[in-house]
Amino acid sequence: MSKIKLKKIIIVKVIFLSFLLFSVTGFAAAQKSHVVKSGESVAAIADYYGVSQDDLRIENDLGRKEQLQIGQEIRIPTTFRGGGKGHVIKQGDNLGKIAKKYKISIEKLKAENKMGKNSFLEVGRTLVIPPKEGSKITTAKPKKNPKLVVSGELIPGGVLHTVLSGQNIWMIARAYNVSKNQIAARNNISVKQPLKVGQKLKIPGAKKVVPVRVKGYRAGPIHFVRVYNSKQLNLRLVNSKGRLIPASRTKLSKLSGTRDKRSKFKLFHPRLIYMIQRVSERYPGQTIEIISGYRPPQKGHESRHAMGRAIDFRIPGVSNRELYEFCTEMENSGCGYYPNSVFIHMDARERSTTWTDYSRPGQKAIYKKTIGAVPSDTVPSDTVPSDAVDDKSDESEDIIDEPGDKIETPEPALDNSENNLDEPEEPGDDSETTEK
Repeated sequence: MSKIKLKKIIIVKVIFLSFLLFSVTGFAAAQKSHVVKSGESVAAIADYYGVSQDDLRIENDLGRKEQLQIGQEIRIPTTFRGGGKGHVIKQGDNLGKIAKKYKISIEKLKAENKMGKNSFLEVGRTLVIPPKEGSKITTAKPKKNPKLVVSGELIPGGVLHTVLSGQNIWMIARAYNVSKNQIAARNNISVKQPLKVGQKLKIPGAKKVVPVRVKGYRAGPIHFVRVYNSKQLNLRLVNSKGRLIPASRTKLSKLSGTRDKRSKFKLFHPRLIYMIQRVSERYPGQTIEIISGYRPPQKGHESRHAMGRAIDFRIPGVSNRELYEFCTEMENSGCGYYPNSVFIHMDARERSTTWTDYSRPGQKAIYKKTIGAVPSDTVPSDTVPSDAVDDKSDESEDIIDEPGDKIETPEPALDNSENNLDEPEEPGDDSETTEK
């Protein structure tokens, strides 16, 4: 055999072996995504793609009890269950052919993929090929999800923030509720100037150090509890692009509905949802306890609770005064502080209004109130995606009445000693202005 022919044979073998190696391992290298359809669960999707449920939840920031939403796009982990290989079923495949290809028994293949006597091979499904006995199992470490990170310190007149990898001036301004121009002016830099890791920025007027997003941050689920009946939900309010998730909006609105058996509710206004998301980002990982959401309209009183624009809530471990002060930092917000009660009021409105009600439960309101639009140069206007909110989108929506609607199986009862609290009224924009 000539040297030229020998070289050709070697080249062909190398190409063939490279292709074979890619066909076995290349499938796991490219990450797939899946759009959730009606009736699908974490278990079913994990089984279809040959991955573990735990890996699927970790990859998508899903809590242990968090349910999938129809239309939700989820990422599929790139490692298969148990450290094995993956085989995507093609037309014409059968168990005998697949078992022979990977040199395992049909029984072992069926056991690894939880297949019974009547199971059939679904084209497109991934079967897990278990690793050979004695082989080393390698599993990829789950990706660490981007977090809200604290990297500042209090200084006279504000906070000195240390820029972390991936942060930009918008993220920092959003967290501290100041404008990009204010930060740029205070630090003698251009708004468009890229920030450097380790760079020190003075945040004017900031009263405390707060967590700040890093690039690629994904909003995690928020734990909500309705105090009067102890019902609980874990909900992700916005997707990876910062857009509101409609199914979560509906579930949170239901949870915050009336206290009677008919379970009336009105969909929360989108801007109120984003305000709740902002609260969650300021206090990451904390439970939001809902005292009151929707309340039926009353003659002679225009309440934003009846419009789906208001919520009364508290966060265990965070003072109501602190929550109230954070609420007042948000643009076009109504914020009520009740020193002799156990919650604050927050609503979405056309101009910012604050009030303090010194009454006790059962007493007539004793208000001290201030009204006024927050100056546009002190609050960033880009804290909510511009195309995600329509202030008039819900004004004509019908009130939803669902008798006996069950939201979630209640967890063990929490402290709901505030069940008999009188629900306060918030003052209207046309009330007399009084200084605090």
